[in-house]
Amino acid sequence: MEWQRVLEENRAALLGLIAVMLGMMPGGRVIARAARRAVMEILLPSEACTRRLIVIAMRNMKAPTLRKRAAPSEPIPRGGEPSEQVPAFGLFDPRRRIGPRRRRRRGQEPNIVFLDEWVPQARPASPTDEDELDAASLRRRIAAMQQALDDLPRQARRLARIIARRKQAGNPKIKPTRPGRPPGHRKGGKRKIDAMLRNLEYLALWVLVEPPPDWVTADT
Repeated sequence: MEWQRVLEENRAALLGLIAVMLGMMPGGRVIARAARRAVMEILLPSEACTRRLIVIAMRNMKAPTLRKRAAPSEPIPRGGEPSEQVPAFGLFDPRRRIGPRRRRRRGQEPNIVFLDEWVPQARPASPTDEDELDAASLRRRIAAMQQALDDLPRQARRLARIIARRKQAGNPKIKPTRPGRPPGHRKGGKRKIDAMLRNLEYLALWVLVEPPPDWVTADT
């Protein structure tokens, strides 16, 4: 297996998809719901492909030496305005929700009894494709993905440290890939990103179950 060629070719393809997504983004701070949905259809499988590239880049890495972390000297600020700084790329797939989602049927009033006269509240307008949504979080996710692709070895070392710390702490969630279908997977999808995700999923799972190194084994 030509692992370096796998990394280079898929990295170039993902950088091309980033250019496509940025071209679909409007110039302002808002994005229409329909446009956001179109971007997310590319972004979700692209993020999943990037995580699997990082796993492949971690192949044959030596187990990292863990250092004891010092406690922060000052309180960590919470809340406030979102920072313009590019966030760290999420190295682990989001976990799949288990169980049915509770949904209220449209037009169904809540089953609440009032002692005085009750006046129905005006229902919020139904979402439409023209609704304007905040585009800042979407831009940050794309920027985080691009930053990860710009330095895959660094992201691989970061993932190796997280896995080693989790194993040391006895945390069973050490696999960056989730069971079942990866995020953005389309069954029978015919897009190039669908084929890329299928191939990288296979290669990443192969890397995760290879005997060396012993600290990056599959969940048991």
